[in-house]
Amino acid sequence: MHIPEGHYTLKEFCRVIFDSPESVLEGYHGQRIKSFLYLSDDGWSDYLDEHYETKELGGITKFVGEYRNRKGAEQPAKFYVGQYKDDLQMVLTAETEEAIRQALRPVSEHSDCLSPMPIMTGDFQTMNEIVLSTYDDMRISEFKSKRVPSLADARTRPDVDREIEYKGADGRDRLDEFRDEYGVVPTRIQYEHENVSIRIDTSGKFTLETVNKESFNILFDLLSEVVVNVLELLDVANQIKFEKREVVPGNLKVQVPEVSSGEINFDQEVSLMQAENFIKGTKNSDDLNFSFTDVTKQAGSLDFSAQVTDENRGSLFNVSATEDSMRIVPKHDCSFPSLVEFYLAVIQLLDGGAEMRLYESQSAA
Repeated sequence: MHIPEGHYTLKEFCRVIFDSPESVLEGYHGQRIKSFLYLSDDGWSDYLDEHYETKELGGITKFVGEYRNRKGAEQPAKFYVGQYKDDLQMVLTAETEEAIRQALRPVSEHSDCLSPMPIMTGDFQTMNEIVLSTYDDMRISEFKSKRVPSLADARTRPDVDREIEYKGADGRDRLDEFRDEYGVVPTRIQYEHENVSIRIDTSGKFTLETVNKESFNILFDLLSEVVVNVLELLDVANQIKFEKREVVPGNLKVQVPEVSSGEINFDQEVSLMQAENFIKGTKNSDDLNFSFTDVTKQAGSLDFSAQVTDENRGSLFNVSATEDSMRIVPKHDCSFPSLVEFYLAVIQLLDGGAEMRLYESQSAA
């Protein structure tokens, strides 16, 4: 993006974009803005400085990475980040998907202080209701939906796990019909209106295909609906940790391990086959890098346990699952991004209605 030198707040920066989209987006393919939200912790700004060429523009930081285009030539990729809320950063860019894959995704893959913001499936339904109630004639041209029993009943074979993708001018009607018939709810939606074209999905990515004030207003209105739950998730992830506390019994100083574990509560009963498919799904995903070792499993009622490693960050934690829940016990360098991204994997690949909470804290005797 071509942004004039200056000092901006996040809202002022967005205003520059939608006031002059032609000059800001000149030369960019597609002429669209992509917004990504990142949960953050202390040190995220220093992390950017260490890995990118950065420049301060008041409350906005420009950071530039490099990627190889289709012809193999290296090119710069420009991104801009500003604080949306405490511990929540918004990244804006007009770069291609390939530039984003090569130059932006690494911003969090190895960081202990940045993680992509997930949107819980229930919150996503609220966002959709807001858009459709604001625009009676809003069209849905494309959507992806999945089975979430706590959010929708199914008339046809309710015990079948489903995922449906649909494209068509009648998407708004089809979304409701599929929900009623098959119990599926949207996880990605493309909206179309006279002055608005915007795509949202549960990974926290927003694509503004019409760059105007109305599109940015929708973006900020939708974020205001989910930010509380997202920051509560961050708080839970930060409390799941392994640390050593010093105690002094008598004249001795003793390091006592203290573990605060977490739990993911499933929305529906999970089978052994689903757990095995979850492991396969994380291995085959381009966006996840978790490995599972010391896996034990038992047929019949789900009895599953494993050691999980975040191969990018080195975080290590144990999981043990029943049909109803999965317990997470941190072991080594278990940073909040690893836990948030593992939870994101669960809601994307295993159970879209699952919720994560703090389980308990224990000290060794």
